[in-house]
Amino acid sequence: MKITVVTSNYKAFVLEIKRLEEEAEKRGFDFSVLDLENFSFAIKDGKLDIDWLNGEISDIYILRGALHSQKLVSELLEYLRKKGAKVFDNNFLKDKYSINKAADLVKLTLAGILVPNTFFARNFENFLKFGEEIGYPFIFKSGRAGKGQGVYKVDSREDFLKMIAGFNKEEKEAKSFILQQYIPYKYDLRCLVIGDSTFTMRRIPKEGDFRANFSLGGSVELFELDDKGKDLAKRALKAVGLEMGGVDILIDENDKRYVLEVNHNPGFVGMEKATGENIAKIYLDFSISRAS
Repeated sequence: MKITVVTSNYKAFVLEIKRLEEEAEKRGFDFSVLDLENFSFAIKDGKLDIDWLNGEISDIYILRGALHSQKLVSELLEYLRKKGAKVFDNNFLKDKYSINKAADLVKLTLAGILVPNTFFARNFENFLKFGEEIGYPFIFKSGRAGKGQGVYKVDSREDFLKMIAGFNKEEKEAKSFILQQYIPYKYDLRCLVIGDSTFTMRRIPKEGDFRANFSLGGSVELFELDDKGKDLAKRALKAVGLEMGGVDILIDENDKRYVLEVNHNPGFVGMEKATGENIAKIYLDFSISRAS
């Protein structure tokens, strides 16, 4: 069997992709990666010529981290399916989604799932007003980045004004961000949901950083999440429309549970370290079983 992972951000997912490659090779599968950063095609005499394919179509294509090239990826996957390949796209073609945390938060709220107080605006002036209303500190973060990138804790109006001035200088648009209530927490959890399976780890920030992401140097440990928490993670994933994903949950001092966000392309190397489970094998098996 030939398996190809399709991605537009190989560097960000290199650890996970290498783990998938290891598990694929254990099974005797041929494994390759289509990095859309190096992707090219031509149309010659009315025919589509994709140089990367070399005339060969893999049996299964697994989409991972290609959400910034939505239209191109959609057409490519449709083409591969017409050629007889099976594709696991985590409902990408069905919902035509891209990374948009604001849209995901709306979906979660409409599904009755508690999220932190959140504000979205198309200008920084309105963000300033809401910042005063919600109170400092608060979280200001990119609505499209992942792995803890573009996430800031704002402690004062002065700090926020300096931040906004920097964004304006860099010509970053206000609509690219969301502002959220800062919640002091007892536990910062990442739940990885793959079909009916749920794995949970506690994330602990490295010294001097409020972000607990494993990819930013935070530490992780196994966390025994109760059935209520597992159900919350699965409901959050369903609300966003995914078959697998990472759900970030905060539990505050009063045991109130908030879903911070749903990650469409979660890393799983940290989860393997925390749980001792072979997540790459589970991920690969699920992707193969759900490919169509």
